Amino acid sequence: MSDERPTAPKSPRAGGWQPRDLVPARFRGARPTPATPPAPVPAEPAARTVGRPREEYTPFVPRTPLPSRPSAAIATSDVGGDVVLTADGASTDLATISMGRLGGRALAMAGLVVVAGVFLSRMLGWARVSVFSAEFGVGDQLDAFWLAFRIPDMLFQLVAAGAIGSALVPVASELIARGEDDRARKLISTIVNLMIVVIAPLAAIIWLLAPVLVPLVTPGLVQHPQEMDMTIHLTRLMLVSPILLAVGAVMAAGLNSLGIFGPSALAPNVYNLVIIGAAIVLTPFLGISALAVGVILGALGHVLTQTRQFASNRLYQPVMDLHDPAVRETLLLMGPRALGLGATQLVFLIYGMFTSTLPPGDVSVFTLAFTALQIPVGLIGVPLGILLLPPLSQAFSLGQHDRFRGLVDQSLRLLLFVVIPMTGLMLVLAAPTVALLYQYGKTDFHSVAAMVPIFIVFLLGLVAHVLISLLAPIFYAGKDTRTPVTAALLAVAVDIGAAIVLFPFFHLQGLALAIGLGAWAEVILLVTLMEKRIGFDLRPLLRHAVSFFGGACVASAAAFLTARYMEQHTGGTATFFGRITELAPAGLVGLAVYLAWARLFRLPELQAALDLARSLARRGRTQVEPDEI
Repeated sequence: MSDERPTAPKSPRAGGWQPRDLVPARFRGARPTPATPPAPVPAEPAARTVGRPREEYTPFVPRTPLPSRPSAAIATSDVGGDVVLTADGASTDLATISMGRLGGRALAMAGLVVVAGVFLSRMLGWARVSVFSAEFGVGDQLDAFWLAFRIPDMLFQLVAAGAIGSALVPVASELIARGEDDRARKLISTIVNLMIVVIAPLAAIIWLLAPVLVPLVTPGLVQHPQEMDMTIHLTRLMLVSPILLAVGAVMAAGLNSLGIFGPSALAPNVYNLVIIGAAIVLTPFLGISALAVGVILGALGHVLTQTRQFASNRLYQPVMDLHDPAVRETLLLMGPRALGLGATQLVFLIYGMFTSTLPPGDVSVFTLAFTALQIPVGLIGVPLGILLLPPLSQAFSLGQHDRFRGLVDQSLRLLLFVVIPMTGLMLVLAAPTVALLYQYGKTDFHSVAAMVPIFIVFLLGLVAHVLISLLAPIFYAGKDTRTPVTAALLAVAVDIGAAIVLFPFFHLQGLALAIGLGAWAEVILLVTLMEKRIGFDLRPLLRHAVSFFGGACVASAAAFLTARYMEQHTGGTATFFGRITELAPAGLVGLAVYLAWARLFRLPELQAALDLARSLARRGRTQVEPDEI
């Protein structure tokens, strides 16, 4: 870091961080004459880029605007497909619906619905894999399921997944705000039909080539014909799910465009609940195939959860208009996000190749440990990113550069204030934590003991994983989607390179360390670019981080000693009660010590965290009409 710093911080527009427009000149239509004078502080359109020079693009404007409609301003924010919108203008049926849902109390409550949906989805995701391991244990059958799940999941992630929410919502929302309801409906219908037309043939081809493709991505199973046949069978069964999930993703994006967040927040939870139910009810009859059937039924539930609202707003038509500039813009917007998601899936596909060469059960051990890592990421990083992205986007669009930097600084300090001590506590309490999560049914003490060292290595990258959940939205707020994708590609390169080097020596722990190194590489790049583009001074943040680390060390030591004391007096973690009686007192003591440290050194983040908790509680008590969400 250079010691020469400018006397005044750079604005968010310095260093090339400009709003980047997406639609090429050949896709442009005539720009309508606004019916009302422009606002004193113009908001820049939330457009994205796809790797071309900025000069070739202009904001998307429909070719056939209705002159009688007032022009509209829309701001969109997205994190992983969860979109929060604010709109202004228009008076058609869809615009009226969206206007009523995208302002005031309804918008605040919609944000809470999205956060609650993410929270519940993470918890049910853990419950799902916990039920799987309890039903089958960590052995060759569950290994076959995890390996079979990779190809259908990669197909969905490449073609749809979060790319749809990031691309379709801004374009559809703009059409609705401009009063072009028919074009908005045709756009959503076109993307639905396009997903089916693209994914269904690909799924059919993969179904036919499964006996060739599966051995390529699971080379370790070649010497185990029975497990290979099981993996091929499960892969073919689950190829129906990406088609249904892609349709469900478009439905969620269409409803979010109208400010309807409830069904799309509920759908992933229905998906998990159905899979859990199938695992419990169907396993005695279908064996490991029950899990694949559950994935199909869960994907169907994902669609049906949103069908009523989707149909009542007439968002589907049997059309596919690929010539509409709005469709082209949507597809262009999907490009960078799909590239990033596809690269991430490539990592797990390659890791599957590595783990398939290990003894039976190791694939499941690695997957369960990684799922445990994702719980704190989903419970802290993702919701905090969703809550903080709208004010960041607003500050940037209004040119409030000091406020933007202030929000970034406060957000990062608050995140580190929470995550650093959490990492310390989870490190010293790793064994009882993993036991509490997974030691049920056929998953015994020895299986849990095999997960603990891998989980500990995963935790070395926890702070980085959570930081990414907030750093990427900071760039999205600056209307920059290319930088997060570039950083993700760097992480993929580090993941794969480190895995190749470390796996022969450390096996599963080497793969876990490789994932952590990739996450830290991504964070370093994002932070470096953020510092240059918005004139952000890292030194105060680093000083705060050191104080958080000191408190985390003291709190973790207190938690460890408490856990040891409780273990001696409860007989260890052999029972559920024993695990709870060891974890709860240790966690509470660690928390109390950390809060005392924060109070002693007058860390301002303590008050900020308390204020945020009070704000959420006040919002939760706000009474909202049932149809507002």
